[in-house]
Amino acid sequence: MVHRDLKPANVLIAADGPRVIDFGIARAADASALTGTGLRIGSPAFMAPEQALGRPTGPATDVFALGALAVYVAGGTPPFGDGPNESPVCG
Repeated sequence: MVHRDLKPANVLIAADGPRVIDFGIARAADASALTGTGLRIGSPAFMAPEQALGRPTGPATDVFALGALAVYVAGGTPPFGDGPNESPVCG
């Protein structure tokens, strides 16, 4: 499963640990893409470079987003500054 939109709003902190929610744009890791070539889907502040460029995504995309999320949690600011929060293209 590739989430493709891992960000602070999609992680809940429960008594027994964090929970990832909102799998609205998730897809099976071995499934074909749900978006067209050149289209971006997700939250720009937490997108992996290939995702931001509209290229195919995979598990590494979520690993990148997890790192960006960790930077946000540790520092309280988005990892790449304050840019637009909306994705330029919705899926």
